[in-house]
Amino acid sequence: MTEKQPDYDIEITLQTLKYATRQLVAELDLQQLVFHSICTIADFSSSQNLSLLLLNEDGSNATLLGTMVKGNFQEAEQEFSIKNTPFAEVLETKNPAVYYCQRKYDYPIPSFSIFAKSRKCTCLPLIGTKNRIIGFINYEHREDYPVSRNHEEIITVITTLIATAIENAHLFQMATIDGLTGLYVRRYFDIRLQEEITRLRRVESDLALIVFDIDHFKKINDTYGHQQGDIILREIADIIKSAVRKDVDIPCRYGGEELVLILPGTDLEGAVVLGERIRKRCEDHQFKSLSDKEIRATISGGIAAMNSNSITTKDEFFQLADKKLYEAKQSSRNRVRF
Repeated sequence: MTEKQPDYDIEITLQTLKYATRQLVAELDLQQLVFHSICTIADFSSSQNLSLLLLNEDGSNATLLGTMVKGNFQEAEQEFSIKNTPFAEVLETKNPAVYYCQRKYDYPIPSFSIFAKSRKCTCLPLIGTKNRIIGFINYEHREDYPVSRNHEEIITVITTLIATAIENAHLFQMATIDGLTGLYVRRYFDIRLQEEITRLRRVESDLALIVFDIDHFKKINDTYGHQQGDIILREIADIIKSAVRKDVDIPCRYGGEELVLILPGTDLEGAVVLGERIRKRCEDHQFKSLSDKEIRATISGGIAAMNSNSITTKDEFFQLADKKLYEAKQSSRNRVRF
């Protein structure tokens, strides 16, 4: 029994590595990828305190995107200068290194300062394509559970995998996310709407579509300038994103000031409630102004819905919602029609 224990440990390690690899390779959402990355390094380092940072474009700062403290993951967003820090040293050597932890943070941020009985952490470089460092993962050492040599080597392999996965997520984001609003682009909308309609043919469910248009948007641009128009677009997009179900609903920028929402598993009644909620939030919202004048903006919306017993084509479905939008704009705007 004792002789077989090493083989058993290797089997468990390989199974864990295989599972972690599948999660990392398949994930295209950056925040979810940060979560899986920290959890994977936590598994192999047996650490409960970790942090992940990505280098900014100019390489002078690193942005903290996620932490784990006492085994609990937290999303984060904080910038750290890398000048004269361990990050700069790791950036130059491209090798993991052990440092003391900065005392003012619960999560590990490496420091050159030496304090008696201070915590220690390893700073791991995330090396992507062209041997370029894109970020760092730090894990605090557990004195009662030292990392084995095998696990150190596995962690090095995993950091390369994490870096590649993060680069892929960035490429996916660039191809599918509108740079101004943070909503999905038109091409992604076309693909996902067809996918959801196809799914209705296999599974009994509902599907709704809301088409929004910002009222008098040309007049806003002409009066206050395109920069102010961009602010309104961004803030309305933020209102929409905050109102929808994450990882379920699909908010997109269809073009110009027209925004659309694909709502899987939602019937007409549910879509109307959501559409009205978004319309009212936009009506009540005080938009950031580039002048001393108060800026107000409203939206109009059109809704279409179908289920597995009443399937139409993608184009017909969009035209139904667009027709209702036209009715809303013809009847004084700032309303939702269905």
